[in-house]
Amino acid sequence: MSKLLTYLIKVLYVLFLCGPNISSANSDRSVCLLEDPPKQCGEFCLTALMPLINHIALHQDQWKTCDNVKLNETQAKLQRIEAQQTALKDQIERQESTLTESLKKMIAEDRQVFQDRIKGQLEAIQMKMEGQLSAIQETLTSINVSLNTMKVIKNIPPMFELIGSRYFYIERTLTQPWASAINTCKQKGGQLASIKSESEFDAISAKLDQGTSFLLDINDRSQEGEFLSEITGKRAPFLKWKPGEPKYNNRNQHCVTIHNGAMWVDGCSSSHNFICQAIE
Repeated sequence: MSKLLTYLIKVLYVLFLCGPNISSANSDRSVCLLEDPPKQCGEFCLTALMPLINHIALHQDQWKTCDNVKLNETQAKLQRIEAQQTALKDQIERQESTLTESLKKMIAEDRQVFQDRIKGQLEAIQMKMEGQLSAIQETLTSINVSLNTMKVIKNIPPMFELIGSRYFYIERTLTQPWASAINTCKQKGGQLASIKSESEFDAISAKLDQGTSFLLDINDRSQEGEFLSEITGKRAPFLKWKPGEPKYNNRNQHCVTIHNGAMWVDGCSSSHNFICQAIE
């Protein structure tokens, strides 16, 4: 509104400077001959424009107040927009932070899952390799035992067969008392057998006839209940008794036989099939 007032003042100033005469088109109207425009027309022009000037002055405060109100409203809107921008910025930053933490967590979890999977695979491979290594070692041990056995037994007697890691002869036809069986095994180039381990016992038992007893060199003739090997004179390295054995029904029962996959004591003077082993 101040621009309009300035414009009006400029118009008045031009009128003050204008040189032509101002006259009325009708004879009844007043005539103003402007010989000295600033002096002659100043009061007239001001009188004519006074209502407009008064109107402008009257409403100038209102216009100023309106401008201030609009300015205040604009500033309030700007402040609200700035507040919204700030809140939005904070929200975006929080979301970015949350997303970043979630991403880090996901990456960490994926890394841990990957590491656990690799660790599990490596452990499985290690166990498999350990199993294979164990099998290889057992095979090598068996080969070494066989080689050592072959070195020890220079001359394998006829009809002796490799059972487990040693050579044995199983007499299935001839039956003899314990002492006679010892002599027969010597004649064949061996000695009455003594079992060393459960695996050897199982391998020999698998080749024996069911329902038949086979004499060993193990006995407790010197001390009842103390079973020794006749070959070494030492305690028997392996025994596998039937349920309730050793059981003595008479004084002559001091020699051990294998019967149906287990051992029992039988009469040393009784005739039985027998097992010989190659001399080591």
